[in-house]
Amino acid sequence: MYKRMAAILLPIVAVAFIAAAAWGYMEHQDKNSVLIKAENQYQRAFHDLNDRMDRLQGELGKSIALNSRRQLSTAMTNVWRLAYAAQSDIGQLPLTLMPFDSAEKFLSRVGNFAYEVGIRDLDKEPLSDKEWKTLSDLYQQAKHIRDDMAALQSKVINRNLRWMDVELAVASEDKKMDNTIIDGFKKVNQVVQEFPEVDWGPSVNNMEIRQRERVKQLKGKLITPEQAKQRVAHAFGRESTKGMHVTRNKKGDYPTYSVRYEGRNKTEVYTDLTTIDGHIVWMVFDRPVTKKRLTLDQALTRATRFLNRIGYKSMTPISYDEVSNIASFNFVHKEGDVYIYPESLAVKVALDNGEVMGLQADEYVFNKMDWSKRKPKLSATQARKQVNPHLKLTKNNLAVIYDRNGRQVLCHEFLGTINGEQYRLFINADTGEEEYVDRIEKANGNRI
Repeated sequence: MYKRMAAILLPIVAVAFIAAAAWGYMEHQDKNSVLIKAENQYQRAFHDLNDRMDRLQGELGKSIALNSRRQLSTAMTNVWRLAYAAQSDIGQLPLTLMPFDSAEKFLSRVGNFAYEVGIRDLDKEPLSDKEWKTLSDLYQQAKHIRDDMAALQSKVINRNLRWMDVELAVASEDKKMDNTIIDGFKKVNQVVQEFPEVDWGPSVNNMEIRQRERVKQLKGKLITPEQAKQRVAHAFGRESTKGMHVTRNKKGDYPTYSVRYEGRNKTEVYTDLTTIDGHIVWMVFDRPVTKKRLTLDQALTRATRFLNRIGYKSMTPISYDEVSNIASFNFVHKEGDVYIYPESLAVKVALDNGEVMGLQADEYVFNKMDWSKRKPKLSATQARKQVNPHLKLTKNNLAVIYDRNGRQVLCHEFLGTINGEQYRLFINADTGEEEYVDRIEKANGNRI
């Protein structure tokens, strides 16, 4: 009898063992595929960052030698775009727990300075001696950063260093792991901190003063670390705060609580909240998304529900992008018929299960203003006369933006196309002046 049972059960056990082994192998292969894809994304962002820093330094060098005001305007526009593209590359790297804030601030200032010079009429207001000195200083400083980044890039290539190891080392604080990449970024950040002070001019300085002052506008009570964990648990649909860790950050423009916990694939989820009233200003969950099961409309619905759940209501999507099965939506606060661009935020949604994977909302949290009673002096028809007649209009509305001096102004926004390219223009609703023109690049997302 036992022999008969053994004869029956043995093939069954063998088949089950083979099936389990096959399943385990497939799971291992899938996991390896996910890790390889994530590593490739990190490597691409890192090498793109190096390329943009090289081109940025080149454009700054060209700008101090140019005599043509038209070419200078073009060079400044290129510097502005490269500076902000470099910041985007940095945002795609696992650098959240290592110091790189000084380098990011440097790029932000370079972008703001170049934008302010590039958009003005250089025939009426040419580059001053002080601004030329600023450009010369920026060229030398960008050269230092470019050289250090190039040296780090050579080490990464020659030693075949992996970014997934960096992410693991940062999260685990493992001192025994190869920290070449981490040390390289720390060195760049330290170099930037030691740069002599640059005269950025009143426009950039006013922007930074405004950024510091806006923190004082935040009203409410100081929350506790436990309350911070509870708000994060509610925001992301967790039943409890078990496994959450909180640290208080006093550095930066405003104090925050950083809440960390383990998400899918044992990947850490990081969320920052203001210590006053517990507003969520930033969140990132960097897991690979291998399959696309949701449409963009479904993902947008998930993003909107999430914003409503955390109290960020009356938000209107204005553009989107899709990379690696992750949809990124840009929202602005809509008050009546007015789009308030200073109150903007971005949400990332995984297209496999609709999970929120990222939030950047500091602009929304700190720029709250009441525009419901402001009325434009010029009608849309009157403002339209200031727009290039070749622009084929697809949409127009009222909008609030920042002018070059950092003031919020009411504008008529016009969206349209010229030669297949999409543009948006902002005409001051009081003066009729052209405040801002932007070409909507496909790489930066599509207009909704």
